[in-house]
Amino acid sequence: MRGEGVHFSESLPVMLAAWHFLRRSCNFHRILTGAFAGLLMAGSVAAQEAAPDEGFAALEARRAQLFQATLNDPANLDIAFEYALLSARLGDYEGAISTLERILVFNPGLPRVQLELAVLYYRIGAVDTAQHYLDAVRGQDLPPAVRAKVDEFALSVDKAAKPYRFSASIDFGMQAYSNANFAPDRDSILIGGVPVNLGPGAQAQSDASIFALGQIHYTYDLPAQGALFELDGTLYASKYFELSRLDLNFLEVAFGPSFSLGRWGWENARLGIYGIAGASMLGGSHYSTIGGAGIRLRTQIDNRTLLETQLEARSIDYLNTVDYPTATLQDGETYRFRAQLVRSLSPNWTGSLAFEARKVEGETAFNTFRGYGLTAKLNHDFRGPTGGILADNQPWSLLLALGGIARDYDGPDPLIDPVNAQEDTGLFVEASVGIPLENNFSAYVTGQYYRQDSNYATRDYDGVTLTYGVKKRF
Repeated sequence: MRGEGVHFSESLPVMLAAWHFLRRSCNFHRILTGAFAGLLMAGSVAAQEAAPDEGFAALEARRAQLFQATLNDPANLDIAFEYALLSARLGDYEGAISTLERILVFNPGLPRVQLELAVLYYRIGAVDTAQHYLDAVRGQDLPPAVRAKVDEFALSVDKAAKPYRFSASIDFGMQAYSNANFAPDRDSILIGGVPVNLGPGAQAQSDASIFALGQIHYTYDLPAQGALFELDGTLYASKYFELSRLDLNFLEVAFGPSFSLGRWGWENARLGIYGIAGASMLGGSHYSTIGGAGIRLRTQIDNRTLLETQLEARSIDYLNTVDYPTATLQDGETYRFRAQLVRSLSPNWTGSLAFEARKVEGETAFNTFRGYGLTAKLNHDFRGPTGGILADNQPWSLLLALGGIARDYDGPDPLIDPVNAQEDTGLFVEASVGIPLENNFSAYVTGQYYRQDSNYATRDYDGVTLTYGVKKRF
């Protein structure tokens, strides 16, 4: 198994491509930049379109000017409205709400202001108040185009008012690999100073696969204030054209309560405790069973910065198969700590930095290791072509990523090096373009180059993966 370069439990496992898709589920930049893009209807669109490429410094300077103008001319509702829209764009929802409420005192019943208030109250979680203002807007005579947008927003408010919420996505597509089995790209290697010829199965092989990825998120309001029951599920399946021993089916579910920490003075923070259950098939055979638990802390540091930390423990039982006859040597526990910081750099740019530490304890010292990883991402939303099946009101996205890993094993593998334990370092670079389509579909194209250097020649490899996928959100 080690001769083929297969380590399913490592940070860069048998299926680096599968791990790539599982990592995509942690794209927290979307939490900051995209969660409410579809909700900024009639009035909010104006706030988005105003100077879309300005930086925060320029926007803050403009808001300061508008604030002074409102002090000099408090009856000027146009200035107050612009100030409110700009405050909302900069994340000062409370300031925007108070300004819009003041406008309604001077001029009650303005549908544009009521709609903005409905959106803002929705964004801060005050669903009942959002529903109040939305009902006020819907009761007025509106142009057909505006009413259609209001009705669309009303569906989101109605869903939020329910004690349960459900969202899901499905990805499907194709991947092409220059090195599908992550093996050395040469005919022979040196082991202990002795040349060893590699058989066809132990050399790098190109291949392609089709894949499907399903993800769900379900929450239910518990009786205690600010408490939720949350469930997240991930299902992944891939089918290779030639290397059927790499066919992967993977299912994992995380479930448990989460609690708002606001009652203890920690605003915009949520603590979750969850159990983990899962299983995988590799090469068409049952490969592993997973059980564990985790704790997660999410906190909004400021209007532009989100931090999430996770600590997880998993117990993994492997089963020997025809393709992987020594898989049970990996039986044991995996401990994982992960922290990710996401920051909105400007209205169109988001950056993130993630650190991960992992301890894997196998049945033998050469299957036990400590691993560390660091990944940096930069996302840019921009206006792309529209028309046809392309969505008119959603941005295109460009994602750039750079990451590295390091692993140190506890003991040597006697079949490869009876003296020295394995030591690996790896890196990857990635670029992805996201294309919004109609009806909550999107398409993406991703290119990734990865390389691993190791003191074990069987674990030296590099390669390129190209991904073409389509996502549907529900």
